[in-house]
Amino acid sequence: MTGINAWLGAADISCSYPDANAAQRRLRRIFNNSDFAQGGRLYGGFWQSMSSDERQEHISINQDAVVECDYGQMNILLLYAVAAAQDHLPPGDLYDLSEYGIPVSCRPGIKKVMQTVINSTVLPRRLPKRSRKHFPPRISLGDILAAIQEKHPMIFPLMTSGIGMQLFRTEADILVDVLEALRSKGIVALPVHDAVIVADEDKDTTRTIMKAVFKDHTGITPQVTLG
Repeated sequence: MTGINAWLGAADISCSYPDANAAQRRLRRIFNNSDFAQGGRLYGGFWQSMSSDERQEHISINQDAVVECDYGQMNILLLYAVAAAQDHLPPGDLYDLSEYGIPVSCRPGIKKVMQTVINSTVLPRRLPKRSRKHFPPRISLGDILAAIQEKHPMIFPLMTSGIGMQLFRTEADILVDVLEALRSKGIVALPVHDAVIVADEDKDTTRTIMKAVFKDHTGITPQVTLG
């Protein structure tokens, strides 16, 4: 982290967001449950308390507008890697349960349910807060869980194993390696958990590096979207 913090400290970064202190760039890793195998996400940057839209509107790097490069479906991909089930990864959108009777329009709710399951040691008994609105009344939590199990049989047992914090550790390790790889190319990047903010001119190189680093860690080539 010392090299990353020195690099960020010397970078040409500005922010017009009210009350933001663009000099507040020093990052630290915070682990959970007194265990270095759990958590480890990066915190401390002024940009992390801003919304994605606010970051893109107010931050500039090297006097250039910024974009957010975001790993898609990261936790599910990490679970397939943990299960050594890369060859069983379903094609397409991993949150799409339409072939099991859950409409595509329910995707935001499905994502919330899956995140809840991954961060628990037992199956939930009720839908997560503010997720009911994403599902038709006819669809129950049981229907959703059954569809998830059908879609992802190779990783479903892992989902309730309490593995969530371990996935955060892997996610953070990947982001640190991404930051180091970008630094070696002279690219300034601001991390936000499973994404990085870079100058617009650097977005293509950044996406290539993010895909390569993720594949090195997991054996899977992910999608990297632009926010």
